[in-house]
Order: sequence, then C-alpha cells, then structure tokens
Amino acid sequence: MRAPEAGRYRGGVPLDDFAAVDAASERDGGADHLVAMMHATDAWPAVRELREWVLTITGVGPASRVLDVGSGPGTFSRLATGRGARTVDVDPSAVMLDAVRAERPGAAVVRASVGHLPFRPAPGPGVLVRVERLLQWTDEPGAALRELWRIVPQGGWLAVTDTDWGHFTVEHDADAVSARMAAAAGRWVRHPRLATELPARIWHLGATAVEHRTDVVVIDRWDPDDPTQHAGPPGLPLRSIAPDLPADVDALAAAARAGRFRATLDLVTVVGRR
Repeated sequence: MRAPEAGRYRGGVPLDDFAAVDAASERDGGADHLVAMMHATDAWPAVRELREWVLTITGVGPASRVLDVGSGPGTFSRLATGRGARTVDVDPSAVMLDAVRAERPGAAVVRASVGHLPFRPAPGPGVLVRVERLLQWTDEPGAALRELWRIVPQGGWLAVTDTDWGHFTVEHDADAVSARMAAAAGRWVRHPRLATELPARIWHLGATAVEHRTDVVVIDRWDPDDPTQHAGPPGLPLRSIAPDLPADVDALAAAARAGRFRATLDLVTVVGRR
C-alpha cells in the first residue's frame, strides 16, 4: 500500500478537516483512518480517566440522560450506557454515526453540528450535555458554548473537555526541534489555548458547582515504520500538526526507532450545573 501523503490520511483527507469525513468516505473510504485516530485517542489512559470522572461527578446512572455532542464513534456513550443511562450521540458526520451504530445497534443518533442543536432542554435533573475536544476547532466557541448551555435543563450538567496546546511538548535532543513542534501545535487548531479559559467561560454562563481538572496525556511509543502510524503515534498526527516541518518529524521518527520518543499534552475538563 502506498504511504499516505504527509499531513493527510489515505484518500487525501486532511487530518484536521473533520468536515471532510463523509466526502472522503464516499470517494474512497479514507475516513476510516480518522475513525481509527479517534479510537486511538479513546484508548489514552488520561482520556479514560477524565471520562470516568465526568460520569462520577455528574452522577450518571440508570435515571440519567446523556447527550454527547461531537460524539465521534460513540465511546463515551458506551460508558454511560454501561451505567444504565439513556444516550444520544450527536455528530455532523454520517460516517461517525455509522460507527456508533456498528458498535451499538439501535443506539439513538442525531446528525447535527454543535452550532445548531435540534433539541429543547429535557425536563428533569438527570441530564448531562457533553462535548470533548471539539470547541478548539470551531469558528465561534463562545456561541457553541451558549448553544450547549441552552439545552441543559435546570439541575442538569454541562461537561466540556478540550486540549491546551500551549503545554504540548515533544522531546528531542535538539531543543530547536522541540520548540518548532510546540509552535506548530499552537497553529494547528483555531483556538489552541481555549482549554485554559473553560472554567471562567462556563462560570459566566451561569453554571454552579463548577469544577475542573487537568489530565496529562503521555505518549512514549511510536512505530513510524507501521503504515498505520505514518502520520505519527496513535492519536497524534504529527505530520498534520507540522506539515511544514517534515525534516523535524523525520528526526522524531528516527528517535522513536531508537526507543526515544516522548510527547505530552494537557486535557482540561470542566463540569458545571445549571
């Protein structure tokens, strides 16, 4: 199989262009790689821990209803249903919603974007509206937060997780390589430091019982000779993060082959009650 173009998945789907998922799937199945990347980040221990914290602190159980916006392949809803909750997965991509149905036949899914949610607040306190690592990509995160808050009923919860790219690090013997990669990460998403603003933003929405935590993702294994890891270690597409730094990514790949790869990034999670 031909190696993917640097910075792109097979089929030419940009790693940071989530809106292109369905078009790629219809064209040549390229979206499978984006689904695989999301499954890879689902497996990060830090992601598993922060999700369990959200479920616990918001009291998700058999009487709960969970609306997961930007659900991807539906991993969080699977955790919530394991606690007896009723769930709805919301995503703008039909490919992602098909992945939800493939894993959980009969799952409730809605195709919609975070900016235009076709819901009214559901009555009752046992409601959790959740979004993870999505607002950093949006044009107007403030408007998206207000739309999410609109559908949280009195007594319900809003949970938001996003990445603080300002703390992204990739270790290398050459400090300049590490510095350039960190700078590239800050340019990759529209709002690289939004995560640091989340506690204040959710408090200003009118939320009470606002709590937050930071989890550190540590990635210390990468096999760049594995075709499925050409773009970077599972869940971290370095060639997309730094498309103009191929020599630096190659240098990191060489270090990885010698067993000397380590990258870290921070995930900030905030929950607030209405």
